[in-house]
Amino acid sequence: MKKIHLVILFYILCLGNIFSQEFNQYQKIKAGDLTLLSEEISDLALAKMNNNDLRLFRNMIYAKYGYIFNSEELTNFYSQFDWYKQVKKVSDSQLSENELKLVKRILIFETRNETKTSINFGNEINGIWHASPIMPDTWLDRFVIEPDNKIEFLVDNFKENPEVSEYLGHYEIKGNTLIFFVENIVKNKEVIKPKEDLQFKFPITSVSEVSFMNGKVIRQMIKIGSREYYLFYGDPRS
Repeated sequence: MKKIHLVILFYILCLGNIFSQEFNQYQKIKAGDLTLLSEEISDLALAKMNNNDLRLFRNMIYAKYGYIFNSEELTNFYSQFDWYKQVKKVSDSQLSENELKLVKRILIFETRNETKTSINFGNEINGIWHASPIMPDTWLDRFVIEPDNKIEFLVDNFKENPEVSEYLGHYEIKGNTLIFFVENIVKNKEVIKPKEDLQFKFPITSVSEVSFMNGKVIRQMIKIGSREYYLFYGDPRS
């Protein structure tokens, strides 16, 4: 019996470690850890951050180059780190391509506003929303939105051995924000309840119609986070 308890405890600790590793960016922001800027940052990671964390993260990119901030709050925050030396104003043209893309993605998440009049969706939001207007050999990242506010996020099939392959739960729309309350995750094809509360907050737009190939292909499109998703049909796990 003692051995069984130890196995269960180890399993719980491993599950907690998944989230501490995958969504620890805000800790690195608070610690001024510049290695964060060279990591691959997913929309899930940005959706886990609050707007203050996003602001500090975005300005960390400029602080790395010695940007002189007008904000006393930002100046005081970065001045606690040895690497921050105030030397100049920094323009976007001085950023690397990846840094500029990250700035733009963070700014999109900073537009979240739960106090605005909520976007009113009907049945048009239900379906499989795929991160590409065309279907490659297999599925990329996709949201599956169902009636009764059920939602799933399935990770790109091209990713080898992701720690978590699916997030399942329910959602609500507040202002221009989709709040994803995660109830279960799928790891190694096993459904697991997260050890701690897990929420993602994505900026979202209304559904619109877009065309490709000179109007020969028409898709329904919705922006969730920093990406565009297109309505598809079929088995999202195939």
